[in-house]
Amino acid sequence: MSGTFPEIPGDLRSVLEIVYEGEAAHIRCKYRGKDGKECGALFFSLEDAIRHLATHDSRYKRYLSLIKSE
Repeated sequence: MSGTFPEIPGDLRSVLEIVYEGEAAHIRCKYRGKDGKECGALFFSLEDAIRHLATHDSRYKRYLSLIKSE
């Protein structure tokens, strides 16, 4: 299967997971909004996934600096 990602930080594993759609790996957003529905958006990069999380809750912005330093 293609697609490799840096490891998802432990604090984010409750809201991000690696899934396979066909033969491509994606990072899926598991964030649940106030309505209780899971987001489900798919991303090819951890940085994009974290940027997306920050649209749900700005506290996730701090994780962008971890990704950029790797």
